[in-house]
Amino acid sequence: MMYSSKYNHNFNYNIKKEQVIKKERIYTLYIFNYEFFENIGDYIEKAKSAENSAALFIGESGCNFFMNSYGHYFKDVKIAKTVCEQFKKLYDLLPELKSNSNSDTNYNKSSQFLNYWVNFKLRESMQNEEDSACDVYNYLENSITDSNGGYILLEFIYDINKDNLYNMNILYRLYKKYTDIDGILENTITRDKELLLSFSTACCTDYLEAKHMCSGGNDDDDNNSQFCTQLQKFETKYKGLYHTVDSKGPDYTNNFKRLTQCNNNTVSTAVIGTTVGLVPLLVGLYKVK
Repeated sequence: MMYSSKYNHNFNYNIKKEQVIKKERIYTLYIFNYEFFENIGDYIEKAKSAENSAALFIGESGCNFFMNSYGHYFKDVKIAKTVCEQFKKLYDLLPELKSNSNSDTNYNKSSQFLNYWVNFKLRESMQNEEDSACDVYNYLENSITDSNGGYILLEFIYDINKDNLYNMNILYRLYKKYTDIDGILENTITRDKELLLSFSTACCTDYLEAKHMCSGGNDDDDNNSQFCTQLQKFETKYKGLYHTVDSKGPDYTNNFKRLTQCNNNTVSTAVIGTTVGLVPLLVGLYKVK
């Protein structure tokens, strides 16, 4: 059943008063965990799909309303519409969320992931870091319906602690690079040799920071302990690529960084290389000016 945008906004607004209270209760009771990283490969692919095809998604009126009404929370008002469209697409790619069953493992993992994605997307694009991502999400949720015209009322969205979000962003970037590398080795990504070195070196940057965070007793805190446990799982998964790399010969082994090859020199070289590459560009821009 379809509802007009006006009716949706008014009706949903009244419901949201109760939902905000429920979310505050859930936040105080919620034990944060990294369980969704068990399915992170699937979630990364769905997030990519949502981010790449969101502009083609039908039903933009709600996102236009969100942009016009709440775009001032963002660094650029157009980003508000983009995030809204991506969210609608991603929500539809996670059908298990409509079951609303805490006893369903897939529901729990997907709700954790979507909460992470919402926090990550909003935090990176909001003007004021002191504003609540959960509050802005409530405005978004109040502005839209799903692809079937139904209300999206998710009680599991809450503000993730900044330190936890920072840690999760590191893990997410590591797995994104792992996915890219795996795609190269499986020949699903072209220009393999050039990209292999770039992706594996980028992995080193985040891996070294994560490794430092998990050394010298830094993993005593429960959330840090979960982060470090997930880092160990990433290490195992990444090392699983070694055999495939070795089987492809020197063109691949010479352009692939193993975790044991990650050091500050590797990262510094990558940064210097990027800086050197920018010099001709900057000179060219100066001459044009």
